[in-house]
Amino acid sequence: MKKTAGVLLASGFLFSSALSVPAVDGEISAGYLWQNIDGWVKYKGDSVDVDDELNLGDENSFFLRAKLEHFVPLLPNLKFQYLRMRFEGDGTVNRTITFGDITVNASDRIYSKLELDHYDFVFYYDLPFIGLLQVVDVELGLNLRLVDFYAWGKSGTTGEEDSVSFVAPIPMLHGAVELKPIDLVSVLVEANGIVFQGHHYYDFSGELRLKPFRTPALDFFVGVGYKYEKLKIDDIDDVSTDLKVKQPYIVAGMLF
Repeated sequence: MKKTAGVLLASGFLFSSALSVPAVDGEISAGYLWQNIDGWVKYKGDSVDVDDELNLGDENSFFLRAKLEHFVPLLPNLKFQYLRMRFEGDGTVNRTITFGDITVNASDRIYSKLELDHYDFVFYYDLPFIGLLQVVDVELGLNLRLVDFYAWGKSGTTGEEDSVSFVAPIPMLHGAVELKPIDLVSVLVEANGIVFQGHHYYDFSGELRLKPFRTPALDFFVGVGYKYEKLKIDDIDDVSTDLKVKQPYIVAGMLF
């Protein structure tokens, strides 16, 4: 919790300071997500279905993001996002499974938690000569994503429990396209991805924005969107996963 608060406070100070710099453009926004997870997770022992066996339910969560664009040649622009992703389950297994150092017998209950909070630090460039009468913006860059992974399981019969946690830095290619047919409406599409030695991780999102209120310095917007994430890990710290997370969301923010 302290780590998350520290990162968010530092990022908030950076981007709030940018509001007073005339040569800087950017965005500050927050969103509310409905998250649904599917797939399996494995820690040392057996692959366990997160839906049918762990019964990890749908969760509501949030994200915070900020964007900073400057006019200094050669230096990349910067985006930051924190997305909270945490699930809890109370399920019954139909077979004997092992999770770490515990064993859960068939027909026994298992309590579980799975967390995949992530922090994105995106360094990108706006592609020159792509903007068509300021209707299209295209970005390409590198996303350094820090995934704060935590998995916990407890047998409902014996009370035995085990857990695993690690922070994984994952470099990903980043791309975004924003279409602005009129001043009050825009459509934003973003994607991140990497494939490496049996691991792959990618996500994409689409967002429709409306800008109902404008001032000389700020544009306020609201929007709706959909985000899809696919994460496949092949044995990192004895953890393997193949997970999909679907996340419709709403968002509000300001552009400066």
